[in-house]
Amino acid sequence: MSRSKAFFEENGFFLAKGVFSPKKIRELEEDFDRIVDRLEVDKNTHSLAKGNAYTLNPHQYSGRWMAALLEDGFLNAAEELIGGDIVLSHASLVEKRKSESRASIEMHQDWSYMPTRENTLISGMIHVSGATEEMGCLRVFPGSHLRGRIPDSSRADTDFQERFPIEAATPVVAEPGDVTFFSYFVYHGSMPNRTGTPRKTVIVRILSGRDQREGICEYNENIVLRGFNHHTTFESARKGVVELRAESK
Repeated sequence: MSRSKAFFEENGFFLAKGVFSPKKIRELEEDFDRIVDRLEVDKNTHSLAKGNAYTLNPHQYSGRWMAALLEDGFLNAAEELIGGDIVLSHASLVEKRKSESRASIEMHQDWSYMPTRENTLISGMIHVSGATEEMGCLRVFPGSHLRGRIPDSSRADTDFQERFPIEAATPVVAEPGDVTFFSYFVYHGSMPNRTGTPRKTVIVRILSGRDQREGICEYNENIVLRGFNHHTTFESARKGVVELRAESK
């Protein structure tokens, strides 16, 4: 077993250092900023919630970000954790800006938002900027993933947050080009950004090609980044087209 896999299985997360080169990160940041500028023009209330900038699937805006999801370094690190069949569920771009609130992202598990049958879904948080404690970096409870699915563990569950206060969680400090991988069972959240420097991340949700999402998915790209998707069928491959036609009627 690799060092990253062993650490991940014990702690529920792993910080992969220097996955993207400084040159590549500068290019990705250029398109990150272009996407944020687009959000500012669109003025969608959800995309600019709580003073932050947010959108799903930056690879739908930018060829550079599509290429980033196929970067060998990123997929090699992911393969160590979930195997060689890697399927994209979706990705989220987040620019976390200065805030005076107590917690930007409340302590929670991810599984209830995107459950899969074999529980292989993990997140790969690509750090486009640095992530310090003052900037509101990711915070986790190491080893909490071993408890599996905890009922009432979403961001809306205040009892869960009282039992696991965000101040007691371990900060994961990162540099541009690093990627933090974490299980969708690990308890995690983040404090506010207290600095004038935005914290820029793209969070990539991936699962094994031998696994699949449960039930109807609000968003699921179902794009094979490496290997094979063992659950794709003729009908599921047409799903997006069928839904689009239905909406257009």
